[in-house]
Amino acid sequence: METENKRTLRLLAVDDDAASAELIVRVAERCGYEAFATSDSRGVVNLAGALSPDIMAVDINMPNIDAAGLFQLLAAAQYKGRILIVSGEDVSVLAETQKKAEALGLSVPYVQQKPLDFQKLRAMLMAQDVRSAA
Repeated sequence: METENKRTLRLLAVDDDAASAELIVRVAERCGYEAFATSDSRGVVNLAGALSPDIMAVDINMPNIDAAGLFQLLAAAQYKGRILIVSGEDVSVLAETQKKAEALGLSVPYVQQKPLDFQKLRAMLMAQDVRSAA
């Protein structure tokens, strides 16, 4: 059996609703990720720098800093991972937030409206383009 030298993929879930972030973490762990959650948006850039997540699941509306502000900070920090936008907002708001993040140079191939569709989330986490990006 051939073994690869690739490290385990990492996911960071950022949501002011800790239960939502933990649900994403559980799904990611079942998909083979090393997964972390935070409900405090203030330290996300430092946490992302320390963990080097391959993908971040980010809620749009959070206290202290919203997704737009967080994306500006991540772009300034040259975050190279992928971003999954997760929110209960209208689909048009999700699409607009995605466009703004991509305009900053961030990779945002996925958006998901809450309540989460766990089958879609699993499929996204297992997608070849996500797994090969690490």
